[in-house]
Amino acid sequence: MAEMLTPDICVIGGGPGGVAVAVGAARRGVPVVLVEKGRLGGAYLNGGGVASKAFLAAAEAREWLRRGPLAGVTGAPLQVNLGKVRDHVGGVTEGIAANMTPERLTALGVTLVEGAARFVDRRTVEVADTRVRPRRFVLAVGARHVAPKIAGLKALDYLTPEDAFDLGRKPNHVLVLGASGHGLEIAQAYSRLGIDASLVDTGPPIPDHDPEHADIVIDRLRAEGVRFRTGVAIRSVAKRRGGVRFQVDETAPGGKTRDVKIDGSHLIVTGQRAAETGELGLDVAGIDLGSDGIAVDARLRTANRRVYAIGDAVAGSPSVSRARLHAATVLRTILFRLPTRVDDSAAVRVVHTDPAIAAVGWSEGEARFRGQAIRILRFPFNEVDRARIERSPYGVVKIVASIRGRVLGATVVGAAADELIAPWSLAVARRLPIAALADLQVAVPSLSQASVSAAATFVEPDLTPHWRQRIIKLLRRFG
Repeated sequence: MAEMLTPDICVIGGGPGGVAVAVGAARRGVPVVLVEKGRLGGAYLNGGGVASKAFLAAAEAREWLRRGPLAGVTGAPLQVNLGKVRDHVGGVTEGIAANMTPERLTALGVTLVEGAARFVDRRTVEVADTRVRPRRFVLAVGARHVAPKIAGLKALDYLTPEDAFDLGRKPNHVLVLGASGHGLEIAQAYSRLGIDASLVDTGPPIPDHDPEHADIVIDRLRAEGVRFRTGVAIRSVAKRRGGVRFQVDETAPGGKTRDVKIDGSHLIVTGQRAAETGELGLDVAGIDLGSDGIAVDARLRTANRRVYAIGDAVAGSPSVSRARLHAATVLRTILFRLPTRVDDSAAVRVVHTDPAIAAVGWSEGEARFRGQAIRILRFPFNEVDRARIERSPYGVVKIVASIRGRVLGATVVGAAADELIAPWSLAVARRLPIAALADLQVAVPSLSQASVSAAATFVEPDLTPHWRQRIIKLLRRFG
């Protein structure tokens, strides 16, 4: 007879979002079961997320050495050993995996059940010889890579973000299909390691970011040698001697379409992902599946009121930040019965290129679409002392604020953007006024000066509200 577990919460999926729910519940003394069929960590740890960042770190190290002569530092010719780079990537991944083990979760109070879960009715899942019947379910099943429908692609032995950094020999020319943020990261990393890299896509690069900011990144990548073949119609892709070949239709400057061949030694396919729901038996549980993932309402609740879905399992841009935001939202709803609505814009959206893009809250376009009266504040990196010192003067801090000065959104483009966005994320989450950032004391020189300087522009004469200007003029009369 199957063992029956009856916790308050059953989380299906051991990625960052699922683990956050399970650990958060356990720390509050709530009985919780976590079901995972593979390795803990999800796509972030096992699907290329950590690996890509470790690969980027290796590429950045070579880039700093390459820039050495600009600062008067020279040395032996630079060499790249991809085998050792692969060892570096593997070592980083294993080190992070050591912080997310079954033993660690068990010590924190989480009951871990290994295996594939499947609903047997609306309130129960079965995992091998164990059945779990909780009060609430949280589906954090993540997403799997899906190849786009391109003639000839299925017949090729291509790479995906999961194995794109597992090469022992140096490629001649890497073709990256998909100009999403992840695609740009991969292309720049290979380029910085001295390998030709081209991006191929039917649409524009990083379309989910403000074109004003995307252009800064694209210009820098082009300057480093990354080739962009975007906005093309892909007719087919096929194996050729020594690699692969894309056959595309490209629009020339005069408006005419021309047939172009793009050749490379290796193909990496990025971009499209689909919710990993095939084995769950959602129909038995009365849960609807949409075209982009599990269907949920504004509280992340499915058609089955006892079941929630979070992270990459639901429609939206996949990211660890978004998964953890969803986890926190669902925990508040389940534990405190608070009718909390999720706002994906509160999740930090990052492209880990150099310069990087990090955004939180509303973009300028979103604010105007909502009819919000706003002020746009900007401060360029080329006016930041530390950016000049480190020879990284490419980028800008752009703030979207209400007329009264509340921070609605922020984007940082430049070196360390993923770190510099932190105070702006707090400002958006806590509905802080721009003055809170303008008064922030930071080290000098530091890149954080860009954020403080951007906030300070709100009180410039042409931006200061008239009533404040009148108070200043009145007080000046008294000497």
